[in-house]
Amino acid sequence: MAREDAVIPGREEFIALSCSLTEFSPETERVYLKESLGRVTAGDTYAVNTLPNRPASRMDGIAVRFDQVIRDQGKTEAWELGREYVFSNTGVAVPDAYDTVILIENVSFDRQGRLRIHQLPEAKGACVQPCGKVMQKGELLLPASTCISPSRLGLLAAGGIQQVEVLARPRVAVIPTGDELVPFNIPLPPGKNVETNGLVLEAYLKEWGAEPVLYPIIPDDKERLFQALEQAVAQSDVVLFIAGSSKGSHDYAKAVLERAGKVYVYEVAHGPAKHTSFTLAMGKPVLGIVGPPGGAELTAEWYVKPLLCKYLRQPVPLPQKLEVELLEEIKAHVPFDFYTRVEVTKRANGYFAKGINGFQTSRANSCRKGNAVLHIPGGKVLIPGERALVELRVPLEYI
Repeated sequence: MAREDAVIPGREEFIALSCSLTEFSPETERVYLKESLGRVTAGDTYAVNTLPNRPASRMDGIAVRFDQVIRDQGKTEAWELGREYVFSNTGVAVPDAYDTVILIENVSFDRQGRLRIHQLPEAKGACVQPCGKVMQKGELLLPASTCISPSRLGLLAAGGIQQVEVLARPRVAVIPTGDELVPFNIPLPPGKNVETNGLVLEAYLKEWGAEPVLYPIIPDDKERLFQALEQAVAQSDVVLFIAGSSKGSHDYAKAVLERAGKVYVYEVAHGPAKHTSFTLAMGKPVLGIVGPPGGAELTAEWYVKPLLCKYLRQPVPLPQKLEVELLEEIKAHVPFDFYTRVEVTKRANGYFAKGINGFQTSRANSCRKGNAVLHIPGGKVLIPGERALVELRVPLEYI
């Protein structure tokens, strides 16, 4: 595919294209139950236990023999604990000699400890849970492709599951590149910049259920870049090549990506991160992530997360949207679609937003105040008072 023939997709088109071109065959592994939280079941999981495995009391009360209760019609002055009745607590097996439970609220004891029944049971077996009522051995607990939540963890434990077969975490290589970059944990030399994208993407990948492999910073050398990319493709399920396909004098990303595989997307139809790319190398998706942190963070969430969801057989979470009123004019300053961070505030009469232009404000200010993203169609100017939908970057309760 020649560069001029490559598509320039919008956001939704990029997601559809990358997911349609990528096929995953996840491996599976068995993990201990306590280590399975957040993992995805590889197959159907069935109960080993039957619960309760003996008739058990539904509520706190006393266990009795129904026929005797009816025969005595509540005349229980001569009843003795351990003979005519026993205490039976919630979930506890009812002794074989008894078949019915009377709620503790329906009985009382006088000063001599003699039992009085205030309400007779309606039927034999009242307030008794029969065997298998909660769970049957062989019952389906979780179907395949289910993400294990805390409550599902408890369900598996009750079912007697000690180990569970899950999908292996997708391995995602993160390759930061650039002569100007140094690691965040060393003093900053003059003229250099701190590499933060790798750290941020590594954190996101862990949050999204992947196993990140963060490479050291690769300098702008064609052969070294290719070698790192070739190794990452061979050893990973997804590769994030942090260089995008920009046009700097020492940017070799395009040439390296073309050498490694087939480039389907050299750039997207929106900003920021217009030079985001998509390549297939040995059947593995390689996303060219741009260097500017704001664009890198947004496009990683937009384009990496759906691929991981496909690998893990999970639906892609949709962003929470909110209608706001604009407090000021907001425009893209570019002839194509643009997604800009905005600050949303809550007032008595609704939600309002004002722009945060990354080129005119500090990164700290943008990160601190930019709690939503606004889509501006190419060439359009949004005016004060206009209503628009924004995608929240934080839960609504934090606005």
